[in-house]
Amino acid sequence: MSDHGTQFEIQFTDEIKKIGSKHIKSRVKHPQSNGKAERVIQTIKKLWKALGSFDEAVKFYNDKKPHMSLTNGKLRTPHQAFLEKQRKE
Repeated sequence: MSDHGTQFEIQFTDEIKKIGSKHIKSRVKHPQSNGKAERVIQTIKKLWKALGSFDEAVKFYNDKKPHMSLTNGKLRTPHQAFLEKQRKE
């Protein structure tokens, strides 16, 4: 997710498509949406510093760190939430 900045134009979007992902842009004049992405970046940076590796930080964030916002009655990691959503579709 990104804002509508010019740095996210054609080349970035093309690279995202190559790896099979979709570039989602936040709503115009809705800074709360972009704030979510900024918070993830801040958390990953802290984990990177603590764990010593960007890859380890992302793996920990996605696979081991339970997130309150994904609860639905129980704590889940982003990976668990992703798998549950896939099963419903």
